[in-house]
Amino acid sequence: MRIALAATLALTLAAASLHAQTPEEAKAAAETAKARVDELKTALKGKEEDPKIAAISACGDAPHATTAAALAPLLGDPSDNVRIAAAKALGRMKGLPEAAKALHGGLGANEEREKVITEVFTAMGEVNHPSSVAVLKDWVSHRMTKRDTSDSREINAAIDAMGSLKWKSCVTALIDLGKKNIVANGARGGKGMRWREDVRFNRALQRLTGESFEDMDGWDDWWKKNAGKFNDDLTAK
Repeated sequence: MRIALAATLALTLAAASLHAQTPEEAKAAAETAKARVDELKTALKGKEEDPKIAAISACGDAPHATTAAALAPLLGDPSDNVRIAAAKALGRMKGLPEAAKALHGGLGANEEREKVITEVFTAMGEVNHPSSVAVLKDWVSHRMTKRDTSDSREINAAIDAMGSLKWKSCVTALIDLGKKNIVANGARGGKGMRWREDVRFNRALQRLTGESFEDMDGWDDWWKKNAGKFNDDLTAK
């Protein structure tokens, strides 16, 4: 119950910060977004890729639910260049829940496209919406017990993205994943995930907290003692 309430509060605070606009500002933003989407639709009708990418980038300069919705399908475009451009544009929509949702939806379509999915992860970290914490934790967790290194770069990119999600829940998620990795990589009898990801978990936690510990037990002990000192957005109480 407490976790659910904290997550709800974090979402509410993020939404409030996004919508702190006067009616005039909101109207102007909506009009700009519509104009950028109209330009995007026109560019997408052509065969040339450069105008498409330029129009996609212009949408990224107009963060809004309308532009995010228009960019979401492009994460499944036949061209990787278009997919990457869409991910980067969405990444510029700081804190926008619709941008985060679009990026989450692009994960499945890009499982086999390393460059694209890496850009999607990077963009998720840049948007920094609290809903991405659970999405990234679930994505990494499902791949931790594999016995190969075929998706090591993608896993590293996902962990790095978590190091950009400045939310209290992300610290907890990273420690949980780090502890699971210890079991999976053989140190405690497992036969799964690569040991190098331990370094990634530590780096991500250091970025979020400014602290440094040698192992997950150290992180776990410190967090149990200090979690209460932080607000949901990792600012000090």
